[in-house]
Amino acid sequence: MKKIISILSIAGLLITSSGCTDWLDLRPESEIVLEDYWQNESQVNQVLAACYRSITESDVMGKMLVWGELRSDNVWYGNGMPSDMSKILNVDITADNGYCHWGSFYTVINYCNNFLYYAPGVVDIDANFTESKLHSMEAEVLTLRALMYFYLVRTFERVPWVNEPSIDDAQDYNIPQSPEDEILNNLVADLQTALRYVRDSYETTAYTKGRITTNAVRALLADIYLWQEDYNKCIEMCDQILNDPESDLELEMGEDVISNVFYQGNSKESIFELQFDDDQMFNSTVQNFYGGFGNSTGQWSFPAPLIIGRYSPFNFNIGSGTESSEDLREKDFLRQYAGGDTYYVFKYAGADRQEDPTTEASTYYYRNVTANWIVYRLSEIYLMKAEALIQLGGNKEQAVELINTIYMRSNIEDDELGLMPDNYTTDLQLNELYMRERQRELMFEGKRWFDLMRLARRVDSPDPLVSYVTKKFSGGSSGDINKMSVMDALYLPVHTDELKANSALVQNEFYRIQAEENQ
Repeated sequence: MKKIISILSIAGLLITSSGCTDWLDLRPESEIVLEDYWQNESQVNQVLAACYRSITESDVMGKMLVWGELRSDNVWYGNGMPSDMSKILNVDITADNGYCHWGSFYTVINYCNNFLYYAPGVVDIDANFTESKLHSMEAEVLTLRALMYFYLVRTFERVPWVNEPSIDDAQDYNIPQSPEDEILNNLVADLQTALRYVRDSYETTAYTKGRITTNAVRALLADIYLWQEDYNKCIEMCDQILNDPESDLELEMGEDVISNVFYQGNSKESIFELQFDDDQMFNSTVQNFYGGFGNSTGQWSFPAPLIIGRYSPFNFNIGSGTESSEDLREKDFLRQYAGGDTYYVFKYAGADRQEDPTTEASTYYYRNVTANWIVYRLSEIYLMKAEALIQLGGNKEQAVELINTIYMRSNIEDDELGLMPDNYTTDLQLNELYMRERQRELMFEGKRWFDLMRLARRVDSPDPLVSYVTKKFSGGSSGDINKMSVMDALYLPVHTDELKANSALVQNEFYRIQAEENQ
């Protein structure tokens, strides 16, 4: 692993504005001497802002989407897809692929480590910087660091655990990978500490949605518990969010989701989202991948075989009826390219969709401003709790009820009962319902590949995952789905540059064997 950058690099990172979030306007001065830097609360705030700002860098954002979405059944070739991205989509993954680099995530981690190492010393220097303020900020930083590690673990399985700052060349940067369970247990411990000190809300909506809050910590913990198959604790975290008397979280109306949640941002159902603006923090990742004003054809599209028929999450025949026959999300999240069978992403790329009440034809209006990026929102909490209940094999009716809460707001022309429990009596039917609803609700939000990974991990076999991914290749492709034949192949390889820089690293066994066979 390459040497992780020091606090001096933070001094060179511009902390630019984020909409109306003036807090992110703070910027460290350049050429700051390390021992002279941590002197007051203002400087602590500057580094805290740098931790947030570093996650919005395009390399981090791009990998969050590629790692969490590209290999799933949600993504097909769009317009001008880059070579490295195309190879991953085509299941042609090698250790020299640029998306196998993890350095930008360790950059964020190092900003967090620097904060956790140096910030406590400022309490003794600046009387205005209290222990209470310190602990609240530490809770934010612990959560941001945990989020980065959670992405790394889900993508590579075993990665180096680094919780000390990179300061000088005398440090040993040859750090081996730690087992997944060890890292996840560290994250849970950190997040439990964060829950003790994190704030419930901040002075403005942009602060509350753009900074770590109590419910943001709970959401990340619920996600980690789901990954660990600790379903009771996942439900506990979800319930704390859903039953929080101090929270003003509320689901948006279905017809307002595309505009309020994904265009305007910081909606009433948002729990935590990365803040961007249009000047120096433009969300180029969303624009490139999904499109926008003047560029309605992004690099990604939705697989045509999943639009209609037995593979589609929409217009799905179940029992004596059809599930999602008038689902708003099919029109709001996707747009058919005129004269073709390509379906481009409208979620995040769009500002609004207007439907003619007579012809039912849609007019699509694209955004010409940048998009915030939602990490967690309320609808996912309902779905995480439903997944945990299904896996516990307990109250199936409650699981359907939770799923139905999300389903019904986007199926307003359905009958008032929505999803009928009698149509989902077997474990298989219930699991497939859940996967369809999660796909409908969260498509293109960087979640789907990890959803499929949970299926594979539960049975320690790629088969359930492959059964979903294969569907998008049904229209004809050279995608080598056979390269997903073992569990190791579902994780990405360690990049060759990382192996050269850190002699303690070990390559993923599947890719090591594959490389030897290709020599």
